[in-house]
Amino acid sequence: MKNEQKQRYKKEAIKRMKALGIIDDTIQQFEQADLVSYSLRGGNYWLDSTFKQLVAEFEEKHDYLVYYAILSYTNIGRMLSLFYISNREEEWSGDWKELKEGFQMSYVFNLDIPEYSEFGLIGFKPIFGGLVRTA
Repeated sequence: MKNEQKQRYKKEAIKRMKALGIIDDTIQQFEQADLVSYSLRGGNYWLDSTFKQLVAEFEEKHDYLVYYAILSYTNIGRMLSLFYISNREEEWSGDWKELKEGFQMSYVFNLDIPEYSEFGLIGFKPIFGGLVRTA
């Protein structure tokens, strides 16, 4: 991804993070140091090396910018849902409509059964300066 494109995507990501109610420290870490965090039950944590690798491969493959993630435990495995800025800028207005209603198109890594990983619409809600997945 070119630097100009990355900066434009990053600016959009920061606007979304603020609108989502993500705690200021997490937003500043992303803005100043490109640190992507994930939420677990509303608490924000930095990505570990395994999660960083998954995000880097996803960004490289799709030319998207990941700005946040939610880790969830389900009956079909641990899910890491990526919030990203897509390279289809014409779709950003639709993304905003979904965000305001508590939904987001995400890429969901099934960490226990990788072949179940896929793009899909997830539900979420803000809690404690982070997000939790609801659907």
